[in-house]
Amino acid sequence: MKASILTLLACLSSLVLGCAITPSKSLLEERAGYDVKPPSLKLAGAGSVKYVPTRVPEQVIVPWLHAKELPSKDYFWGAWISVVVAPETWEMKQVEAPKGAKGKAPRTPAKPRPQAPKEAPRKP
Repeated sequence: MKASILTLLACLSSLVLGCAITPSKSLLEERAGYDVKPPSLKLAGAGSVKYVPTRVPEQVIVPWLHAKELPSKDYFWGAWISVVVAPETWEMKQVEAPKGAKGKAPRTPAKPRPQAPKEAPRKP
């Protein structure tokens, strides 16, 4: 009886102490920088955005390789290949920013109204 009580007491104490002793952060949590606050952004007001980041797609050319006999005496039938000439990039494009509430231009355009569906011609 005494042995089982001591064993139970040892298990409970290790459970309580094991959970209470781990206040430190792991290496990954420290590297992630969860406690670092981002710098506050102060916008000058509505319509102050003049440049927008825009993705420029990569430039690809697709030439045809003509059929020919290779030096190893194998016959190559020809094929289309894709060649990336310039990689994709991001560039800042200047946009016309509408004025805020003081100006007459709305910040977003009005929602277009849906058109009524056309009726199918009736058969006689």
